[in-house]
This record gives sequence, C-alpha cells and structure tokens, in this order.
Amino acid sequence: MATYTILAADTSTTINTVALCQGTVEQPNNLTLLAESTVECNRLHSERLIMSIDALLEEAGIALSTVNLLAVSIGPGSFTGLRIGAATLKGFALAQNIPLMGVPTLDAMARIAAPFIVDADLLLCPMLDARMREIFAAIYRVHEGKLQKCSEDQVCSAQDFAQQINQLSCATPVLFGDGVAPYRDAFDTLVPQVRCLESNALGPRAWGVAAEALARLAQGLPTDAALVEPIYLRKSQAEINRERQNKASAAT
Repeated sequence: MATYTILAADTSTTINTVALCQGTVEQPNNLTLLAESTVECNRLHSERLIMSIDALLEEAGIALSTVNLLAVSIGPGSFTGLRIGAATLKGFALAQNIPLMGVPTLDAMARIAAPFIVDADLLLCPMLDARMREIFAAIYRVHEGKLQKCSEDQVCSAQDFAQQINQLSCATPVLFGDGVAPYRDAFDTLVPQVRCLESNALGPRAWGVAAEALARLAQGLPTDAALVEPIYLRKSQAEINRERQNKASAAT
C-alpha cells in the first residue's frame, strides 16, 4: 500500500489554504495532516501562496523533493485566485517532476463534509458565492460510504438551484459554503426541510483537496501538470465588457 506525501492548495475563494498530508489511495479520507495553513487573505493569493508553502514545508521538516503528489483546486471560484493556484502548483510540478492532480473545488468541499453525513437520506450541496446574484454549486449523495455526484458543477441563481434540488429527490438537502448566507432566506422558503450550515469548517480547505486528489488517483485520472486548467463556468467581467464594447462598435 503506497503512501503519498501530498502538498495541496486551494485559492478558489478569499481563503488561502495550504496543507501537507500523507495518505493512500485505498483510504483517501483517512489522511494524516502534517501541517496546514488557512488564512483569510482577501484574495491576495499572489502575495501569500508561495510564502505559505515555504513556511509549511519548513514547519513539517519536509523537503519539496520528497513530496510525491501535488494537488490544486481548479474551480469554480475566483478567476484570479484559480489562475494563481494553478500556475504556482504547475510550476512546482514541472520544476520538481512531481505529479499534479487538478481537483474541482466543489468536489473537495463535498469530500470534507461526507464523513459527517451518516443519514442516507441527505444530499450534500456545497455552494460558493459567485457574486452577480449567482452561486457556484453542485449536488452529492453519500451512498454505502462512497461520495456520488448527482449534478454537474454549475453557476446559477439561488432560485434555480432550489428548483433543481426539489426536482432531484425528496431527500433532505444540507447546504454549506460561503454561498449559503447571502441566500439563506430564499432556500428556507423554497426548499422543504433544508438544512443550511454557515460554519467556515465546511468551506474550502486544502486537506479536502488532498483527500479528493487521492480518490481521483484511485480512479486512474491523469496527473499531468500540462492538463491542469481552471474551471471558470462563466466568462470573466473583463470578457463580458469586451464583448459589449465589440457589439457597440459593430452597431455604430
């Protein structure tokens, strides 16, 4: 049973989180957490990420050359944060010839919450505030101890997501992540028996990225750094503004 030493990072939100873990593909949730840093950095990941990684390696007494798996959250989330995280971890992967696993942010969040769910009639619904009156969200179920994804990652309104939850099944949905608080009143009204959790403990955490990376490694998914790209789900505001300008210019 091979043991992996994993350096993982999540920069998809305003939280900068980095972790060093050890674990196996046979038991991805049974991680040994060697060191972790989780800091509200107001999206200043470019100033924080490499410094956090260096400090974590020093604290754990581990050289980067002994890490045999890198993992990074690839979104959805902050455009700038995702680019910084992916570029930084790809740089380490290429420089040190270490495999890199890209991990969808919502999958990692669900992986964190899954061990706390013992009721088979519950749905896991991680949500991130996407701004512009929208959320990034997906739906999961824990079945026979395994995490199952019931929807694609999506960007939508709280009202649209509530409708999808209601159509999926009669199971009780558990909503968590920073997308809950802004729309809690809407979900309380629209979704019967909904459970809304606003605890930061179930937000993006690097150890969840590491656990999900091991689970994906067990599925035989690739660890080629060149294949790791952010998942944005929608165009950036700069792209939207550019398209508007182009349309305006074409109309004149």
